[in-house]
This record gives sequence, C-alpha cells and structure tokens, in this order.
Amino acid sequence: MTGKKIKLWELVMLNWSAIYGIRWIARSVSDGFGLGTGAMAVWFIFMLVFFIPQALMCGEMSATYNTDGSVSDWVSDAFGVKWGFMVSWLRWTSVIFWYGGFLTFLSINLTYMVGRPDLASSKTFVLVMSLIVIWAASLISIKGMELGKYFTNTGSLGSIVPTVFLIAFAFIAVFALHNAPANVYTVETMTPKINMTSLVGIASCIFAYTGAEIGACYVTEMENPKKDFPKAIIISAVLICLFYIIGSFSITMLLPASEVYGSTGILDALTKGAELLGLPNIVVQILAAGISLATLAAILLYISFPIKLLFGNAEKGLFSESITKNNEHAIPTKAIIVQAIIITVLLVGTSFLPTVEVMYNILIMMTSLSCLFPCVLMFMAYISFKKRNITNDTFMMSKNRSWCLFLGYLCLVINLIAIVLSALPVMGNFHDNLIYELELVGGCVVVIFVGLWIWKRSGLPNRQIDLLGIKKDSDRQ
Repeated sequence: MTGKKIKLWELVMLNWSAIYGIRWIARSVSDGFGLGTGAMAVWFIFMLVFFIPQALMCGEMSATYNTDGSVSDWVSDAFGVKWGFMVSWLRWTSVIFWYGGFLTFLSINLTYMVGRPDLASSKTFVLVMSLIVIWAASLISIKGMELGKYFTNTGSLGSIVPTVFLIAFAFIAVFALHNAPANVYTVETMTPKINMTSLVGIASCIFAYTGAEIGACYVTEMENPKKDFPKAIIISAVLICLFYIIGSFSITMLLPASEVYGSTGILDALTKGAELLGLPNIVVQILAAGISLATLAAILLYISFPIKLLFGNAEKGLFSESITKNNEHAIPTKAIIVQAIIITVLLVGTSFLPTVEVMYNILIMMTSLSCLFPCVLMFMAYISFKKRNITNDTFMMSKNRSWCLFLGYLCLVINLIAIVLSALPVMGNFHDNLIYELELVGGCVVVIFVGLWIWKRSGLPNRQIDLLGIKKDSDRQ
C-alpha cells in the first residue's frame, strides 16, 4: 500500500476504467447472442442488484483483511488454502479464455483500422493475426514491461473515447439531422424477451459487472472510507451503467438489432454514424486504432500479471520450480511460454467453429463461465464472513447483519444463475450445438478438474489459515 490517499474521484475513475468495456455494448444488443433493445433495462437492473452490492461487499472484506491476496486470501480464510488456490487457478484460466476473445476483437479492429473490414469475417486472417500478437506480446513481457507500460498509458482511454463518439454520432444523426432510428422504442420492444439467446445475453451483462474487487482494495487508502467509498461505488456504478445504456441505445439507433454482431457491432455502428454525418472513413479508422491500442494495452498489461498472481500465492510444492523460476526481469519465462502455447491451442480449436462471430462469442462465454466460478467462492466467503460477525472500523456495507447476509445470498444466486445461463445451447443445429457445448462447458469442466488434480497430486492438506486471529488453526479435509 502507498502513503498517498486515494481521492473519491480517483477511485471512481479507477472503477470506471477497470470495469467498463466498449465491447459489451454490441454483445448485449446483438440479436444473435444478446437482448436487442431489451438490453438497456437489464443493464440498469443488474447495476442495482449485483454490481453495487458486490462492490460494497468487496470493500468491507478488503477493509477487514487488508492483504495483497484479495479474493484468494478471503476464500483461504473461510474455506482453506485449497480453495484459495482454486480462486487463483480459475482466474488465470479465465484470463486464458479472455486472451482468446480479446485477440479476436483486436484482429477485427485492425481490419477496420486499415480500411479492410471485409477481412473481419476471415477466420484465417483473424487466427493468424491473433497468433502473431500473442507470441509478440509474450516475448515482449519476458524482457520486462517497459514497452508494455508505454502502450498501457497511451491506450487507457481507448474504450471511453470511441463510446463518446458512438453516442455523439447517433444523437446528431437522429435528433439533429432527423434520420429515422433503426429500431422502434416502445415498452414492449424494450422489455427483455425470454429465450435462449436473451438469457445468454443476460449472463454476459452480469459478467460485465464483475471485477469490483479491483477498486475495493483501495478502501483503506481513502481519507474518509465510511463516507467516500460507498459514494465512489454508487457514482462509478451509475457512470458505467449510463455508458452501457446510452451506448446500447446509440448502437440500436444506428443499426437494426438483427444486424448487430458482437464482434463488429461497435465499428459497424460507427461506420454507419460517420456515413449519416457525411464524415470520411478515416474517422472510423482512427477510432478503430484507438480501440485497438486499448485492447493491445490490456493484453500487454495482463500477459504476466495472472501468472505472477497464481505462482506468487500458490503453496510451495504445487508447481515445479523449473516453471515458476523468474528471469532477471522477475518474469517466469517458461510459464509465459506455456501460457502462449495453451492460448495457441485454444485459438486453433475455436477456428473450427462456423464463423468469426461464433468464435468470438464462445471465447467470451468461456471467459464468463471460468471467471464466474471464483465469484461463487467469493460470495460464499462473504457469507461465511458475516456469519462469523466479523467487524472493522474502516468500512462496513451495513450494520444490519441480516441485510448483509441477504445481499450476499442474492449475489450468490445471481452468480449461479449466470453460470447456468452462460452454458445454454444457442446454435442453429445439433451439430453446431454439440461443438459449442463441448468447447464451452467441456473446456470449463476440464479446467476445474485439472486445478483439483494439481492440488490432489501435490499431497498438500487444505490448511486453514487465520488472517484475523479469531479462530484456531486446523486442517480442513
């Protein structure tokens, strides 16, 4: 922890930049894997019942434990180090799937950046470009993160700025230039319809609101956390939600929901908006470059972090020292190479799916599934935390323990429902659904069992740790 105090608006901006992602707008309104114009209501509902309670819970646990391990420490304290390891393991594997989706998204953006959007539907181009980027990023990270930091600082606004342009294009085109909106907005059309694809879309919106623990770790660094932390959470939640809602409204004003694709929808909408406003295509190319830069920055930033988190917090004896050994830049070289090989296999495997759109969506859903599993453990840890009636003087979500437990169970149930919804079959025929489910569900099941197998193979006991000094040290079976 640093000596500098975090101000309210600094935490708001940190939450906003860490959680908001422009790619979720098209994903949520796409008819193929989303909710159409019904997405706007879903964004608002889950801001209230999921994101805000989740963020406040994380803030309370972070204020109480005040450790660097975050969720893995909370879970280890509640259920033992085995499950703390599973949190780190599942987070690392979720990042593997996240890389696949992000690399596909980056490759598609690059085609628009160079003025060749026709290449966005080429599975071969997307695969080759994705492989070039992941191996280049891996080799860069092995040499340290100086170049990565440069890209990260430069691309930090790559999601927010294109969203502002998307909103501006849509509102000027429809309300100032009087072009007819591409969709009809009534209570009926904006009410989420319940079917297989819309339920998967709801799961995506829930996943887009995860990650509140990132900002929560700064609760102890605020000058007045009891007052300012909940205020920062509510402000950032409203800002993120507004960007998702207004962004969804904007994209559906420019494109019919039936023509919005999760992988290309944002750039297609920007292209349409520029066309209606009489702007040259270079404007869209510049915005595509900004999104590409932000995506590349995220890839470079996270290429080594999850590996260091996994190996740094793992019990001794879980992994071979040869793979965890750091080089002179404090980077585990062999682990980075193994990670790149796994991502390569994943990308090649998904390239057998019918289209780039399906490839992108299944990688996103694999990320969602594997990332939602550690959230289950996090919410269970919070429930255990409240049942033990643990308190702190820095920040508590509420003094009413029953209310806190209710919200803990509510978020746990929402999280479990999102996991089930993420796995629903949404392809057009049995053959495609079989491949889809084998990749999606099969991949996540394998990941969980491999993690459990690694632990069992190590022979380590599920040692109970005591971070707060309130219970006896004992092993858990």
